[in-house]
Amino acid sequence: MHCTYLQAINQCDADLLHFWHKFIKAPEGSLRKFEVQKQLADAMAHRTHIDSSIKLVGKLLFGIENGPEVLKTVRPTGQPLVDDWDRLKSLVRTFETHCGSISQYGMKHMRSIICNAGIKQEQMAEASALACASFPSSSWSSLHRGFSA
Repeated sequence: MHCTYLQAINQCDADLLHFWHKFIKAPEGSLRKFEVQKQLADAMAHRTHIDSSIKLVGKLLFGIENGPEVLKTVRPTGQPLVDDWDRLKSLVRTFETHCGSISQYGMKHMRSIICNAGIKQEQMAEASALACASFPSSSWSSLHRGFSA
């Protein structure tokens, strides 16, 4: 018997929940179960890659000690989320060129703080290239999904 209950989930986690439900429903030992397990593992690996890449980019841009704190910065109420939307789009595309698709999940990390801190595209390109020595080629790659911004 399955217990059914409703619980709010973060929109960024909806894809994981989708894969998890497909995995649970797939017949044990089936090719379908194996394929869905791989999709779930790829999604989790993508998230791990994005988490570590953005943390390293933050450290490279803002310093080892300051980077993690700067990336957690939230603007005060009443201030616009982003100073320059075109710059944010450019920085996201630059990151994705070197590190793969940031996806909806990764957008929460950007939080536009890198853009609002005045980071230039050249700085982002250099930090992203250093942070992402290898380009991911899973289905979550920007090669397959295109750019997020």
